Amino acid sequence: MKRFRVCLITALCLILLLGCSTAQKGETVSTAEPAAETPEIKEDEVCFASIPETEDIPEVPEPTIPDTAPDSDRTPEPEKTAAPTPTAQNVQETGESSSKYTAQDGVYTIAWISDPQHYSKKFPETYYAMTTFLHDHREEMNLAYIINTGDLVHNTDLDSEWDVADRAQKTIDDIPNGVLAGNHDVLNPIGYKTFCARFGEKRYQNKPWYGDSYENNRGHYDLITAGETDYLFVYMGFAPTDKCIDWVRDVFKKYPDRIGILCLHDYYTKTLTLSEDGKKWHDRVVRESPNLFMVLCGHKYGAYCFPETFDDNGDGKEDRTVYQMMFNYQASLHDGGGGYLRLMQIDEADGTMHNLTYSPVFEDFNRFDDPANREEYYPFDEKNEEFILPLPWRIQH
Repeated sequence: MKRFRVCLITALCLILLLGCSTAQKGETVSTAEPAAETPEIKEDEVCFASIPETEDIPEVPEPTIPDTAPDSDRTPEPEKTAAPTPTAQNVQETGESSSKYTAQDGVYTIAWISDPQHYSKKFPETYYAMTTFLHDHREEMNLAYIINTGDLVHNTDLDSEWDVADRAQKTIDDIPNGVLAGNHDVLNPIGYKTFCARFGEKRYQNKPWYGDSYENNRGHYDLITAGETDYLFVYMGFAPTDKCIDWVRDVFKKYPDRIGILCLHDYYTKTLTLSEDGKKWHDRVVRESPNLFMVLCGHKYGAYCFPETFDDNGDGKEDRTVYQMMFNYQASLHDGGGGYLRLMQIDEADGTMHNLTYSPVFEDFNRFDDPANREEYYPFDEKNEEFILPLPWRIQH
């Protein structure tokens, strides 16, 4: 009996020892949820890690242009509309229009195209109509010369726009004319390459009016005689270097007896103060050239004329008046400018210059004399659309 109890106690002890050993070797079971695995964020995904998937990102509203925005530098995008193409017949049928732009005896016309970039981009027929009108009515207007102050295209890397500008300008290649490059003609890695290929020295060098070229027509000058006046038209494209400005100044010095007209793209800012380059032109060329009487520019929006007098000989008296004029209709309404031209009618006998603004597309003078056209994007003073000035080279003190 005693031996039985000893065996039983020994067996129980062995069972207990075996259970403890098994518990130590077994896995611990937990009722807690397993920890989430931390995802690996790659370096190029870091910018997205801080944006919750459920975050509502508001849509960016389309920018709007106020009815009048003198401090804005944005050009309203023209709407695509069909532009009528004028013919010699329908222009002459108006009677009143024909008599107004027809030059009287002894009067000749200098025409001015500025910033036709949206025509090249969206309204080619408008550009063609403008140059066709000048070509077909040159005898009526006694057209002596045509100026183009740049931005022939809107996108300098699009051949389609250069094709439009090329075709339009070819219409007047047999009439004395000059062009220059605006900022839209050169501002990309291409620079002046495309402009010079299309409108370089080769295109004009055999023209009898063409004087000389600077860097393949980046700048040039034309010698024109109209009426009894010998003119010197000097051009320089956008973003001139100091050498460009010096070249222009030297050209005016070379022809002291000619009536000088400086043709630029950028001269005024949107607030009608001189731009950075405009100040250089003013101080180094306009002020220093006694035979310079007009500065013509585009680039910014509007039509203005700012006369300024200069004392060239330092005697304290005003010797010379310079008309600094800006003309650019590209931001008026949604048609890229409506095909409006500046026609400067020179009457040497009266000593006057009658400035007209005319569109052969609409057969219309002075866009903003019509109340229906008052919703322009940039303010235009209609007094600057048609006005008469005394010839500045006839009023020297």
